[in-house]
Amino acid sequence: MNFDHLLSKTYQPGYTCYEFACEAWQHIADENLTERMQDFLNGTGTFVPIDTPESPCIAFYYRNDNSPTHVGLFIDGRILHLGFRGAQYAPLDLLMTTFKEVRFYK
Repeated sequence: MNFDHLLSKTYQPGYTCYEFACEAWQHIADENLTERMQDFLNGTGTFVPIDTPESPCIAFYYRNDNSPTHVGLFIDGRILHLGFRGAQYAPLDLLMTTFKEVRFYK
């Protein structure tokens, strides 16, 4: 699966980790995630939680109880996500050194 073109994306007002995750999901799973993601973030929609990550799946994570939730995609043991430093495809264990908790969803 090639998603190298996504790694050149940068964080900007109006293009955050949420928009990036939706664009990446469209490319990887050929499904438009935008409406589902908005519903979930507004508390009206659902994703199915899974205990063990499956490739690909959605990952929500946060640094502490006062920080905003971040979203990325779990793919082959790594997280594809967009942060302030741009897009990354980082190993999950490396990501967990800066985030408190990660939850996986389908």
